[in-house]
Formats: sequence, structure tokens, C-alpha cells
Amino acid sequence: MHEPEKAVSDVPLRRQRPTRVRWLIFVLACAVSWLLYLHRYAWGVIKPALKEDYPGLSDVDLGYLDSFFSLTYAIGQVPGGMAGDLLGPRRVLSLLIVLWSVVVAGFAWTTSMTALGTLRGFFGLAQAGAYPNLSKVTRSWFPLSIRTSVQGVIASLSGRAGGACASLVVATLLMGALGLSWRAALLVIAGAGVLLGAAFWLLFHNRPAEHPWANAVEQQEVDAGELSSGKDTRPKLSLGAANLVTLGAMLFYAFCSTFVDQLFVNWLPLFLREGKGLSQAEMGVFASLPLWGGALGGAAGGVLNDFLIRRTGSRRWARTGVALTGKALAAVLLAVSVGLADGRAVAVTLVLCKFFGDWSLSTQWGAITDIGGRAAGTVFGTVNMVGAVAGVLANPLIGQVKQDYGWDLLFYFLAALFLTAALAWLFIDTDRRLVTEEAPIP
Repeated sequence: MHEPEKAVSDVPLRRQRPTRVRWLIFVLACAVSWLLYLHRYAWGVIKPALKEDYPGLSDVDLGYLDSFFSLTYAIGQVPGGMAGDLLGPRRVLSLLIVLWSVVVAGFAWTTSMTALGTLRGFFGLAQAGAYPNLSKVTRSWFPLSIRTSVQGVIASLSGRAGGACASLVVATLLMGALGLSWRAALLVIAGAGVLLGAAFWLLFHNRPAEHPWANAVEQQEVDAGELSSGKDTRPKLSLGAANLVTLGAMLFYAFCSTFVDQLFVNWLPLFLREGKGLSQAEMGVFASLPLWGGALGGAAGGVLNDFLIRRTGSRRWARTGVALTGKALAAVLLAVSVGLADGRAVAVTLVLCKFFGDWSLSTQWGAITDIGGRAAGTVFGTVNMVGAVAGVLANPLIGQVKQDYGWDLLFYFLAALFLTAALAWLFIDTDRRLVTEEAPIP
């Protein structure tokens, strides 16, 4: 007689093969990042149409509308990260995806400037908790050995690809080829967001140990190399002088980097239309190219981080080398691009600018998970909050400088900020833990 087969749970863990549910989670996280940027960058794509529908709307007015988003985005960062740490990314992200998609649909129905400003505020608040929670997803589901590469694909490749697709989907396809109004185009992409929110709730769980399709060996692989499993310890805030320098430099970097990034988020389509004379369809194509450069750069930066960490054994200097070099090269390319006469040549140059500028994005994510530990969501929210404050200040200032002095001076100013952001990495020590772990009192 044949003995009955043993259940998987009866096989010793060392003999079990790990499940690979993490790659389903990877796909879901990439989809969330892609959609977030598609919806966010769609605003910049419809700006020329907004100026036609709302006569008298100045560049400074558009800047203030952008700031409404950035202000609430900043306010929601830390609460969003804390909510993920307390409630888990499954609940928080599923809700946020649906909420911000409903707001996108609201843009299509509004007919007043006051309503536009209010919705921009709600949009920022709804999107604020997304990346702090996605950062926690990568820490909870992926081993340390591949985590930065995964973060590069989720945060930069997928996110920037979503931003790049915004002009192609909204301007070139929906408004150009299909002849939809900007309002109808927004309703289409909002509907896709509601569907993704439902799918995320059904398929995602906070960690392998909670997922019905994952086994204990997959959880063990994720825990390998961590300082603690987190079961018998509690987080402790550690703010010595060296740690404060690291935190301050990270916050300064986030401020400068996000300030410059507003050019690509909110102003590049307008620059290509008004500054370089491209048509609506051409703008849709060429405005997307730099974002594709950023997408590839972010993925390349993540792989380069993991490679250099393995080769050098120094997490700190591997991350610093990648981020500093990338941002410095991006500063040079940004300054060069504005002097080119052809809008197409400008767009191609900005592809390289975003490639090198964004390969530090995965470096930033990796550094935050290094120093944040179990409280990575809250630390990420703090860093992103400061970056969002930069967005609040940046957009009206960008609009004012562009309006008073033209595009050339604006680009030179932003290039100088990129260079300053690069130098901040000399003071970021990712070997310093802002959140350590200690055994609880019995």
C-alpha cells in the first residue's frame, strides 16, 4: 500500500520550496505606481486645454493650483505612512487608489476655479500615502539582497512610465486619435483606477505570512539578513548628532530634487507647446520621452545600487556614489537643454537628464528603508512631506520666473538646485539607523 502524501505543512521548512507570491505583489505594486503617475501627470497634459476653457487663467494661477496639490500632499505624508505602519498597506492603499480616482473623475465635472482648487487639494491628500505604503510593501515582501532593484522598478520605472504614458494616453490617444474632450479623457482613466483599487484589495496581503498562497519559507527568505524579525522587539527612535545630520541631508535632498521635478510634472508640456511650438499630438509624444528616460534610469539605479553594495561591501558609499553622480550629470544636461533651438532636440536631451536624475530615486528609497527599519513608512512619509513642501513653493515660483524672465533663466536656476541636491549625498550615512529595535520590557 502507498502511504498518503504529506501535506505541505507537514514537510520540514528546510525541505520546502519557497512560494513566489512576491512577484504577484510586485506586479500589483508596479500597477499602483504606474496609475498614480498617470493620474498625476495627466494634469500637466490638460493645462493647455484648461487655459482655453478658463480665459484669464495665468501661469501664476496654474502654479497656485499645482501648489494646492503639493500642500495637501505634504500634509498627508506622515499620517499616510503612520496609517500603513498601524493598519497595513492593504487597507490603506486600496482605499487611497479608489479615492484619488474618484477625484480625477471630479475634475471632469467641475466648471469653476474654486472647485478646481478644492479638488486639487483632495487629490494631493488622497495620493499622499501611496509611496510611504509602497515602500513598506517592498520591505515586507522582498529580501534585502534584491530590495533596491525591486524598489527601482516600482518607484521609478513603473512610476515614471505612468507619467510618460499620461501624455500619450490622454493627449495623443484619447484627445488626439479618438477626439475625446479633456473631460471625457479623465473619466476614462478614472474608471481604470477604481478597478485597480478593487483588484488590489482582493489580491494583496500585508506580508507573506498573511497571504493564503504563500508559505513560511517565503516569509523566511524575506526576513533573512534583517536585524530582527520584529516579533519580540519594539522600535526605538535614535536621534544622535550623526543621525540628525543624515536625516537633515536626506530632507534637504528631497526638497531640492522635488522642487526641480515639478518642471517635468507640471510644466514640460506647456514648455514644448509655447516655448518650442510643438503641436498637441507632437507634445504628447515628446513630453513623454524624458519620463521614459527617468523610468529606465530608476531601474538602472536600483540594479547598480545592489551591484555596488555586493562588490564594495559599503552600503553608504555605494548609494552616495550612484546618487551624487546621477544628479550632477542631470544638472549639466538640464542647463544644456534649454539652449537648443529645436523642441525635439530639447526632449531628447531631457531623456538623458531624467535618466541620470532618476537613478537616484531607487537610491533614495533604499536609503529610507535602510535608516527607517520597521518604521520605514513613517520615515518615508516624513521625507516625502518635505519634498511635497518643495512642490508647494516651487510651482508658483516656476510660474513667476517663467512669466517674468522666460524659460532660459528658469532652467539654469533648476540646474543649480539639482547640483545642490547631488552634494547633499556626501552627508547621508545609510549605516545610521533612525529607528532601531530593542527587546520589550517583560
